[in-house]
Amino acid sequence: MKAFVLIKVEPGKIREAFEAISGMRSVVETYCITGPDDIIAVLESDDAKGVSEVVIADLHDVQGIKGTDTRIVVELP
Repeated sequence: MKAFVLIKVEPGKIREAFEAISGMRSVVETYCITGPDDIIAVLESDDAKGVSEVVIADLHDVQGIKGTDTRIVVELP
């Protein structure tokens, strides 16, 4: 299962948040982006529970992160 997580970060904390996120379990790609969000992280996990554990237990503990918005990739039939 793949998910994209859009992350809002406090001003001045993007570099530290980016480095912390890049090293997390299940995070396979991380990018700084323009627009209303600051970082996008690509997660890969066996199931939705694995994705939610990374978002809730790991991302929300990173200092400077103000919020996340998760998009789970779905397969078309």
